[in-house]
Amino acid sequence: MTYWLNVRDGDTIESEENDLSATCKLTDTLDKVCLELGVRAVSEFVDGTEMSMEYEDEFDVPDDDVLYEEGKRSYPLDEMHWCEANSGLDTFRALQASLSESPENFGFDLDDIDMLAAELDEIIELLEEAASQGRTFHLELLG
Repeated sequence: MTYWLNVRDGDTIESEENDLSATCKLTDTLDKVCLELGVRAVSEFVDGTEMSMEYEDEFDVPDDDVLYEEGKRSYPLDEMHWCEANSGLDTFRALQASLSESPENFGFDLDDIDMLAAELDEIIELLEEAASQGRTFHLELLG
């Protein structure tokens, strides 16, 4: 499983289709660190709509709703979980600072730390742009 960071711009979704597999793999541990740091948990930014749609046979969508199409699936954008980019920035900047200052507190092996550090840099860069434009985002859970 992995996450992709998606940014909502009105009626459209912008996705870098970036593979954030370390962040996904380490979410439970990151959530514990977030609790200690006093910021929102990473899991609070996750949207599982796409994953849940893979297991649905049908999904009724009113004709006047804005749709997001992923392959053959369509569902209202408002059915997805969206978060303010500034809130995400607070969390991911805090994690980045903590990882930089005290990587041993995370309990990860070196490969995971390096991969996570690179992903945090990427997430923060994308969220800074989204926040400057007043957009919302989520981490899309993909199987």
